[in-house]
Amino acid sequence: MSAVPVIDPELVDQAIAWSVRLRLHAADPVQRQACQAWRSADARHEAAWQRIASMQQALANVPPTLAGQVLAARAGEASARKGRRNALKLLLAGAAVGATAYAGRDSAWMQQALADYSTGVGQRRQVRLDDGTELLLNTGTSVNVRYEAGRRLVEVRRGEVMITTGRDEASPQHRPFVAGTSDGTMLAMGTRFLVRKEDERTRLTVLEHAVELESAGGASAPVLAQAGDSYYMTRAAVWRADVAEFDPGAWTEGLIAAREMRMDRFLAELSRYRPGLLRCDPAVADLPVSGIFQLADTDRTLEVLLATQPVAALYRTRWWVTIIPRRPQ
Repeated sequence: MSAVPVIDPELVDQAIAWSVRLRLHAADPVQRQACQAWRSADARHEAAWQRIASMQQALANVPPTLAGQVLAARAGEASARKGRRNALKLLLAGAAVGATAYAGRDSAWMQQALADYSTGVGQRRQVRLDDGTELLLNTGTSVNVRYEAGRRLVEVRRGEVMITTGRDEASPQHRPFVAGTSDGTMLAMGTRFLVRKEDERTRLTVLEHAVELESAGGASAPVLAQAGDSYYMTRAAVWRADVAEFDPGAWTEGLIAAREMRMDRFLAELSRYRPGLLRCDPAVADLPVSGIFQLADTDRTLEVLLATQPVAALYRTRWWVTIIPRRPQ
């Protein structure tokens, strides 16, 4: 088998840039002619272009949802190895393959590409900021950090993060620490807490001390959450969360700790840590799941489910799985 030729990463960068330009300006003959001139100028340029084209072809028939999740996972791996720039290169290549469901500015891959810190599917990442604050990012998380003269802000765009606030000792004044999402802000009071940005709401769980929540719409007065409290917040309201069907902090130890959790909810949670599609047949959706499950090996977790529940797994591919009722023997 012949070896795959090594291509200069800078030329791959240029090929990606040309691919994105043509995608954004498909009807512009000037752009097409300029790209062709670049390809013809050097055989190495053409080799880099063909490498990008092969990526496009490989993903052309993959469902957009599956392609987007796999790209996000691979981008997170690149980010961990070589930083945000490599993640952005990979994601730009992903944009060129035509996964249009991920092309908007609020899409998962775009947020990951542009975030200050991010993780891919199934990853966790620890970050220490200049003021001593520590962030532990959960799977599929994107956060931005803005430190200003009057405050420190960590914006959670998607996913979940555990925040342990630092003392800000290098600053002339102790600047307040604020965590924010599109739903509102959370003012920390020397504390450790969890922030989870869901599709339509934000969940706060306070582990130590206290946090003050204020919804973005300002429709209700700020709420003070104490250690042990969990609250939901939307732009319009803040309310106390019900008793959790799973431990909201177990992921920091690499676990799902479920308590009589519906099967569909359990699989939805597990799918956050697994590239591809993991679905639940409505016939088994309300089966209760209890136990402690490892997140590092989602295949093993599925095996445990199959052994302890009256369910079976229908595999279209390794990364496209539906949990269905088990047929009688």
